[in-house]
Amino acid sequence: MRPPHVKRLGAAGVGAGLLALPVYGMANLLFETAILRDNSRSLLEQKWVKQLAGRMEEVFAKRAKPLEEGETEKGLSFDAFADEVDIGKHWFWAQEKERITMKSLDGLRLAAYYLPAKEASDRVLILMHGYRNDGFGDFAGLVRFYHEAGFHLLVPHQRSHGESDGKYICFGVKERYDLKQWSEYIAKRFQGNCKIFLSGISMGGATVLMAAGLELPEQVKGIIADCAFTSPWDIFASVLQTSFHLPKTPVLNVADLICRRRAGFAFKECSTIECMRANSIPVLFIHGGADTFVPTRMSYENYEACTAKKELLIVERAAHATSNLVEPEAYRKKVMEFMEMCGNED
Repeated sequence: MRPPHVKRLGAAGVGAGLLALPVYGMANLLFETAILRDNSRSLLEQKWVKQLAGRMEEVFAKRAKPLEEGETEKGLSFDAFADEVDIGKHWFWAQEKERITMKSLDGLRLAAYYLPAKEASDRVLILMHGYRNDGFGDFAGLVRFYHEAGFHLLVPHQRSHGESDGKYICFGVKERYDLKQWSEYIAKRFQGNCKIFLSGISMGGATVLMAAGLELPEQVKGIIADCAFTSPWDIFASVLQTSFHLPKTPVLNVADLICRRRAGFAFKECSTIECMRANSIPVLFIHGGADTFVPTRMSYENYEACTAKKELLIVERAAHATSNLVEPEAYRKKVMEFMEMCGNED
């Protein structure tokens, strides 16, 4: 017969194991939903989870402070600009462009579309789209403007998106190496006689900032980071807190372990803040003042950390990734002045 303290220890172990099960389940759900390219079979798609999520949304909606009479939502989201986005996409696909592929350092076939400027130009913009989107959507309000301003455009599909291979979305950690390769491709295509600008929105913004921590071609003259998060860990922690009212510990720790084992990268493996502390390329940071998905403070943190020449534009009424749509004239003026400044520095 086992002593009483052994029984207690055994019961405690069983209890801890039972508590660990829901933690692992939530962590695996986070991984499958956020990291897997094909998350159609994740727990999130199961009927009972959808019903639970719906009930949670109802509860949180009741807790939310109602708008006062005459008050409107501060932020303008993509839904408010559906027509502009469709027009921008249609314009890009109607142009004569070149489809380019290359192999990533870890063997994935990556795809991009190259749209040359109408007239001779040495200026090239590489446009990096955001999470589960593409450059034709995220940059729909800008592609025609940039092209008519005399830029050659390279619009890659980030790994695990669109026409590019990949099973896991890596939130900039591995995508930064892909961007370095695209930059090298453009520098070689122009035989070094070009000025390259890296522009990214949301996850694409994090990608361009993380790439700045690598040794990029000398032809890269400037970076435009629009609503970039600071690291996978930071954005997941923020979403867990703001959208689900859950603490980051221990769910995020377990999800990080799952991600290391299955996707081969860690949530804290690369930080844009650390990359900015070692960066020498001028950066224009842009963020929506009403962004509730990637907190505006993250661009402030990146800006403060940046040791290179830097500028900051906050579009107060813009929600996530809509600054160029909410204030198109101010946005375009700022980016053109920034790139002109960077391009004249040699």
